[in-house]
Amino acid sequence: MDASFEKNLKDIFQSSTHYTAQIGEYILSSGGKRLRPKMVVLIGRAVGLPDEKIMPVAYTVELMHTASLLHDDVVDGTEIRRARPTANQVFGDKPALLAGDFISASAIDTMCGIGSLDLIKGMVQTIKKMAEGELKELEYARAFHDNLEVYFDIIYLKTATLFEYCAYAPGLLAGLAPDSLDALVAYGRSVGMGFQIVDDIITLTPSDDDNKDPFNDILEGKSTLPLVLIFRENPRVLAGVSELSDPVEKQKYLIPYITPDILKKSRDIAQSHLHSALEAIRRAGLTAPELLQIPGAILAQLDRRF
Repeated sequence: MDASFEKNLKDIFQSSTHYTAQIGEYILSSGGKRLRPKMVVLIGRAVGLPDEKIMPVAYTVELMHTASLLHDDVVDGTEIRRARPTANQVFGDKPALLAGDFISASAIDTMCGIGSLDLIKGMVQTIKKMAEGELKELEYARAFHDNLEVYFDIIYLKTATLFEYCAYAPGLLAGLAPDSLDALVAYGRSVGMGFQIVDDIITLTPSDDDNKDPFNDILEGKSTLPLVLIFRENPRVLAGVSELSDPVEKQKYLIPYITPDILKKSRDIAQSHLHSALEAIRRAGLTAPELLQIPGAILAQLDRRF
């Protein structure tokens, strides 16, 4: 996304409170891939929408994502994001949560300006699913588990559902036929599933260039895909870690079991989702090079990690 997008996004954060502008500036200036609004714009242009119709949706999805990051970092106690302290570490939990609420409301306000009730309904359903995913992840973070279905359900709700919406919204605005719209939704969902699996692998294969806490998912008790595969292949590892109470001890116990073989199996599952994304976007009749490149770019983040 270009400088104009960044400026307009920051303008949406204008508020009578200094905190809101300060936190908004802090979290937006930390950068990020802007993959979600980029997907909206690429699909919107591919289906023939003018930018004035599609850009408000692009702002909305980035606002939704930004609000979720603020909330998630407070809930998870995350300390580092994008190579610097999280907003809750700098400003405190309460200001970060309330800024997240303001940003969520700003997203809804922006979407209302488009004037499509169906888009607003889809957005509300997406926000509900994202919250449900975080709650389900908290529920299952009480103890490590080996339930693959639960893991996939969590990452669909907390991550892939927003990618679904990024693909659905421009298709709906363009009035696509149901089959094409379903194919777009499948593209977004598959990209989101692959994206989250890759992100989970990155956390367990840290490098000096990373901008997140290494192995932090273990400290938070999250059974991400590599761990679920370990537990399913070797139940005694799950039994062993379940006997420990200190998160740091759990981390030390589990790290040696994160082998290249486990990571490759996890990568293969991510690749399968991303391959499904390519099939779906072709089924939708959209072959814009940038849309076809997104799945490969996500998977390429794992190159030379293991």
